[in-house]
Amino acid sequence: MRSFLVACQFLTVCPWFRVIDPSAEEIAEASAFFPLVGVLLGAILSLVNWLLAPYVPVEFLSALLVTLLALLTRGLHLDGLADTFDGLGAGGDREHVLTVMDDSRTGVFGVLAIVLVIAFKLRAIAFLNDGRWQALLIAPVLGRWAMVVLGYKSQPAREGLGKTIVQHMRGQDLLIATIICLTLVLLFSGRPGVGVVMVIFIFSLGCKRYLDRRIGGVTGDTFGAVGELSETSALVLLALAQQ
Repeated sequence: MRSFLVACQFLTVCPWFRVIDPSAEEIAEASAFFPLVGVLLGAILSLVNWLLAPYVPVEFLSALLVTLLALLTRGLHLDGLADTFDGLGAGGDREHVLTVMDDSRTGVFGVLAIVLVIAFKLRAIAFLNDGRWQALLIAPVLGRWAMVVLGYKSQPAREGLGKTIVQHMRGQDLLIATIICLTLVLLFSGRPGVGVVMVIFIFSLGCKRYLDRRIGGVTGDTFGAVGELSETSALVLLALAQQ
């Protein structure tokens, strides 16, 4: 239970999930329950969709759901997405990329990344019909599972929360997260969801390989970036699967 509360503390804005000064090992162990945090967020989105869908036009509903998800996660992953794309877009050597990523100002690459991610989420949610609630439930799960895949056996590119997670993450943490993820996907999305899991897995490994070559490993910002991109990809792929 404590590990789940630690995961909620780092991934959501909910004030009820607070653990005082968790250790480095506890923070890493919490990664096993990242997908559970995802399904908690997805359940809130699905509930809001169920309550409002009969009364609110789908375009407004999708905007509300995307906004709600950003608020529930404190915009933390979107911030990581922006910082990551600003750094990578700036070019230069490893140190220059990391310096730009540390800059609190958001540049054009970061703004563009956020705009595109939000646009794809809006369109995917609006396109989904009968399967919308399942997609809303599963996409946050896959986004947070992708973070665990990214972190396992990765190298830290610098000091920070990312280093704490990757240095103490164990194989059993990835195994537990994967079991939870696959169980939820099979339960709520079936065969199309399994295909999306495979795509997200390959994408996460590709990001790990690229980041290791480009900046020497992962950072807290790259966890957020991969999570956002995976979550968005899941929504888009599940929407396309309905055709």
